[in-house]
Amino acid sequence: MTNAAETLILHHYAMSPFSEKVRVILGLKSAQWRGCDQPVVMPKDALLVLTGGYRRIPVLQIGADLYFDTTRIIDEIERRVPLPSAYAGVGRGMASAVTGWTDAWAGQPGLFWTGVVALFSGDFDVAEDPAFAADRAALLGMPFDGAAMMAALPETERQLRGCLDLLERQLGDGRQFLFGSQLDIADAGAFHTINFLRYGRGRNVRILEEFPRLLAWEARVRAVGHGCRGEDVSREEAIAIARAATPAPLERKSVHADLPSGTAIRLSYNDANTPPLDAVLLAADHQFISVSPATSQVGDLVIHMPYSTARISKR
Repeated sequence: MTNAAETLILHHYAMSPFSEKVRVILGLKSAQWRGCDQPVVMPKDALLVLTGGYRRIPVLQIGADLYFDTTRIIDEIERRVPLPSAYAGVGRGMASAVTGWTDAWAGQPGLFWTGVVALFSGDFDVAEDPAFAADRAALLGMPFDGAAMMAALPETERQLRGCLDLLERQLGDGRQFLFGSQLDIADAGAFHTINFLRYGRGRNVRILEEFPRLLAWEARVRAVGHGCRGEDVSREEAIAIARAATPAPLERKSVHADLPSGTAIRLSYNDANTPPLDAVLLAADHQFISVSPATSQVGDLVIHMPYSTARISKR
């Protein structure tokens, strides 16, 4: 890719689980992309300049268009690189239901949060870093307490084995991937937690080793790789690319009678420490919205996200 405004730039960091989910899909599609390394914890000044305050990773940047949340990021990658499909087995509709389990967020039953608690209950050095714990507590709006997680370890390990057993059973008929013969978004969603567990000291890896079909599946997913990754972009370069670009043409319509295009809105993100964003609604369907921030340090931007990312109110 020589046109900076068309280059896929993934704002991420190496051990970010949800970034790994996107990287696997880029690998599936042998897509060309560049990375922009971002900090694990706040402050994330360069990222916030681009996003208008949104702090979560990953973010996909294509020129002056920003895509938040893995669901929207993968949808855009699918639009640009349609084959092989990221929805080959699970389908677009069921992908949402499966993602609700694989990507389960704080306190929700499911694979990701169970894996987080299992990893941070004494199996991962970074959990013992006060700055990391304080950052994640601020993000979640709840204590991120390794000692409390450790106290609940026997129950957490039971829950983790239960999650892994479901994946093992899904693979029980000899299929190569969770929904058939081809990797898709369901595999990427489950893999990112399995991969994350390997950042620990080995306690959770020993649990993984109880599930042989899952281990063989993990190796197949890992072999897909991360696609065609070019030279990384610096944070300053990413900002310069956005400032020099013009957002891609957008069909400006909304399917919602109460929120027509052009409505002044406020987005209240579903994070405890991300400030609201004042914006103008440009387009909306039943899954995603596109908005133009009311103020931006880098000029004209368009942000694209799922409804689940933020609550919408009129200004």
